[in-house]
Amino acid sequence: MIEDLGAQTLLNETVAEWTGGDVLDVICGLVRTVWRTNVNRHEPARLGDDAVSLGVQSSRNVCNLAVRQLADVPGVRARDAKTLEVTYRGRVLHTGKIGSRSRSWDVSSVDWSLSDVRETCAKANTNAYLPVEGTLFEGVGPLPGQPVDPKELRHLLLMWQGFDDGSTRTWLGFPRLGDVPWFAVMLVDGGSDGRGGVAADGETPVPPASDFDTLAEPALDVVRRSGRKPGA
Repeated sequence: MIEDLGAQTLLNETVAEWTGGDVLDVICGLVRTVWRTNVNRHEPARLGDDAVSLGVQSSRNVCNLAVRQLADVPGVRARDAKTLEVTYRGRVLHTGKIGSRSRSWDVSSVDWSLSDVRETCAKANTNAYLPVEGTLFEGVGPLPGQPVDPKELRHLLLMWQGFDDGSTRTWLGFPRLGDVPWFAVMLVDGGSDGRGGVAADGETPVPPASDFDTLAEPALDVVRRSGRKPGA
């Protein structure tokens, strides 16, 4: 994936600000806790749960809990806007769950057209910032009126991935339209809260758990992950 140094520098600064402001750590922590809890109580046979219900419930839980926990953080506005929307230090963050549960999944393979919210964020960033580095205009300068300051990037997407063992991975970045989906993106939480025992890539696949703004019908049930004792 082509790296935009200006956008990457800005993303590094933004991650530091949002971490120091007790925003990013809260969201990442909720993602880990919610996914692990919901995987543990997932019951396809008894309750009719499936991959969609798991993904929808987890996305809604993260949204609701984040709105509640960020309510009193100075300078933060968190609300339910179909996805979790957090406004802080002049930028707006939306969260989304990745459908794939493969550890080989590549963050550069995301498709913003599958979600109105994500596509709108990518479009707003693209209209606000058109880098000349690495293009035909490098060394010549931008066209008149062409925005070239990465500080104009206002929209962030936090994308998280949940695995069968209850662990997660979370990325944060500035989305864009075009063949390259990010101006800059980084892994902000590798997640280490799984129980172990997840099938390695190449073994029996598990259907993706969609989030509630990109719903898709799963082909198979997700294996039950209940901690309930027999007869309880």
